[in-house]
Amino acid sequence: MVATVLPHLRKLAAQSAVYGSADVLASLVNFALIPVYTDYLEPADYGDLALLALFGAMAKIVFRLGLDAGFFRIHYELERPEARRRLAGTVTLFAAGTGALMVGAVALVSGPLTRVLLGGGRPASWLVLVAADVFLSGLAFVPAALLRIEERAGLFSAASVLRHLANTALKVALLASGQGIAGVVWSDALSSAVYAAALLPVLKGRASAAFAPALLREALGFGLPKVPHGLMVQVQNLADRKILDLFVTRAEVGLYQMGYSFGTLVKFPLSAFEPAWQPFVYARLPEKDAPATLARVARYAFAAFVAVGLAVAVLGPELLVRMTPASFHPAAAVIPVVALAYVLHGAFLLTSVGIGIRKQTRHYPRITALAAAANLLANLALVPRYGILGAAWATVISYAAMAAAGFLLARRLYPLPVEWRRVAQAAALAAGVYLATLFAPDATWGALAVKGALLAGYPAALAAAGFLREGPGYSETTSSGRTT
Repeated sequence: MVATVLPHLRKLAAQSAVYGSADVLASLVNFALIPVYTDYLEPADYGDLALLALFGAMAKIVFRLGLDAGFFRIHYELERPEARRRLAGTVTLFAAGTGALMVGAVALVSGPLTRVLLGGGRPASWLVLVAADVFLSGLAFVPAALLRIEERAGLFSAASVLRHLANTALKVALLASGQGIAGVVWSDALSSAVYAAALLPVLKGRASAAFAPALLREALGFGLPKVPHGLMVQVQNLADRKILDLFVTRAEVGLYQMGYSFGTLVKFPLSAFEPAWQPFVYARLPEKDAPATLARVARYAFAAFVAVGLAVAVLGPELLVRMTPASFHPAAAVIPVVALAYVLHGAFLLTSVGIGIRKQTRHYPRITALAAAANLLANLALVPRYGILGAAWATVISYAAMAAAGFLLARRLYPLPVEWRRVAQAAALAAGVYLATLFAPDATWGALAVKGALLAGYPAALAAAGFLREGPGYSETTSSGRTT
């Protein structure tokens, strides 16, 4: 069985590595520059940036109207090149027009919107710049999707690297010149303009100027149900900042944002994996053994997500303490909890594929509404008593609800023979390694070495437990009740 799945794993890993290279590079650069950023920004500044990120994430969902997902899915159903070119041109023109209108709308109400989101004393221009950043990056989603469809991951990643490098250079320069938060939002908007300019030439020969309302309706029909889904995802991911802001100081919100940013390092492999996973899944569908192949690939991907989450949970607090001033050190407590939440997010990506396969996107809002409600209720229950740690555990609760709901719905649409025994092995061994690292002495380089050695032993423990073993003598009960 291993031999049959290895080619799929190699291809998926190669595509994910190329797609993720830009994000990994950006992550490494940003980590190296954290001591620089924290020289110019206080915890309260990070709190303001966290609330601006909430607005930006919501604006991105509304501006795009689900067209990024709709374009990707409908493209695969069109066989004629001319129809595909009309789809690309139509979606690009519509997205540009609606995005420009929405930036104008934000500018008109930026004053009262700023007071609601950030309170008094903050400039309304910050929100306008965030909206402009969302609009500019939205100009690039069609050419970026075309590169993914054509599996031109190298060019896709090169454009992302250019964007990240421009953003970092501008951010450092503007912060050093005393621009503060304004410098951060200006650097985001300008680097998005660079990114769009780099990718728009991809449309040449792949998009036509003809506007096709029928194709637009198809793309919106698939994508619009994802808008409430996307909004609920952002409530799930970011509403905790606003709830925290009601009960704690803006500086504590900033501490949470700093710790959260370390914990979400787990997102980098997820962000690399997702653009490779979707075309991989759709390309496998005609194959007779597609469900079994997808289930086995998902099992290995889950183990990889768990390994990354474990590394972030163990080493993230150590890195934060060594890279930030003492005023930021309380943020370390939330890192392992947030890492666990995003491992659960990875599980959702893997087990909910049946919803996309069957084009039943109406289920996404139901799943995320449940997860967002769980997040809000858990935050309101935990934050007043436990502060930033309560917000982190609320994130875990919401992602657990999301993963469970996604799996249960997808199983009815396109059941995968999930190998639960192996999934449990990966999770249990990771928990054991994490508990062992808690006995290492604190705040010493020796402790870091011990933790590193324990992490390095995790893959060996998986192999020893039989996680990789598949053959004639192996059997287990699957999610559908069969034995494999």
